[in-house]
Amino acid sequence: MANMFDYLKWRGDLKLWQVGFCDVDALIMTELTYVNHDGIVPSAPDDGLVTISDEVRRYNVLHRGEKLSLGAIVPAEIIDLFFAVGAVGRFADVGLCCYENIVDDNAVEQFSAITAKLTDGTLFVGYRGTDDSIAGWKENFQMSFKSPVAAQYRAADYLNRIADHFGAYPIRVGGHSKGGNLAMWAAANCRSDVAERILDVYNMDGPGFLKNYHESSGYLAIKDRIKTIVPEKSVVGMFLEHEGNYRTVKSTERGLMQHNALSWQIMGADFEFADDLSPDAKRADDILSAWIAGMDDEFREKFTDAFFGILYSTKSTTLSDLMSDKPALLRAFSSADAETRQALSEGFRRLLGESGKNISDWLKSHRTSAET
Repeated sequence: MANMFDYLKWRGDLKLWQVGFCDVDALIMTELTYVNHDGIVPSAPDDGLVTISDEVRRYNVLHRGEKLSLGAIVPAEIIDLFFAVGAVGRFADVGLCCYENIVDDNAVEQFSAITAKLTDGTLFVGYRGTDDSIAGWKENFQMSFKSPVAAQYRAADYLNRIADHFGAYPIRVGGHSKGGNLAMWAAANCRSDVAERILDVYNMDGPGFLKNYHESSGYLAIKDRIKTIVPEKSVVGMFLEHEGNYRTVKSTERGLMQHNALSWQIMGADFEFADDLSPDAKRADDILSAWIAGMDDEFREKFTDAFFGILYSTKSTTLSDLMSDKPALLRAFSSADAETRQALSEGFRRLLGESGKNISDWLKSHRTSAET
């Protein structure tokens, strides 16, 4: 069973101008958005490019002696992938620039993007998925009642600025997880002259949107260029409103851990696809969809503020902080005020209710099938 590392060993000696850019290349580029490029890749467009091979060399010097980590939920193996990408001819000379990384707890925003100037004469604008920050997770929850959230607004602005700086270059846009959502939002909400230059939009297991997104003129203009890929047991990629035009990739992981794209299976220059989502994933989608539909926007906001208010009361700003002081998290929940506890208990009660109803319906349907 092959993954991105195997793909690099097989195809890495052939440059992009020799064998064209493919969907696996796109996944690799989206994974590189999770790397901390601070202090190496410039933010200002006029400050030039840094090749991936050069960044790997400088990254090793800058972080020598450190225990390399990307936080509590982002796999540290992505750093190994970054090193492998910089060592092969296919990507070594790809230039990186315009790195932005913003985490703002007060504004509830987590946004990061980077642009790659590919050796085939195109650009790849990559958006980072949810990282270790609590702000990023709260912003994800806000997507259930607010549009646009801060990162979505910034994603479209970033794409417009990149397009202006690089003139007539064709553009690919992509991201994994929340990054896929941002890529789709940016492509649908950038200027029309920018949208015309977009070749493909890659949504790698990213969450959906509120209903009005799929009815917008911007989305309708680029929908045929969107490529959505999800694992067999996708949960994140099925969250909120989404259209059924997706491909399902096989994974070596189980359950929610299939969200880790390093586990996605590759065959040659493409993914190894399954027929459809697994029954477990479809049930999880039904439960989450019914849970969200059962709450109006006001209650969704109230639940979100209550839940993250407790997390922030621990003085933590990242999931790593929370994991390192679990007693503080327990104290925060136990000392929450009555209004906060009521909002949380009601929200979780509804989730448990939908779970029980879904399981009951599933058992009834299977019992009926067995009897017939």
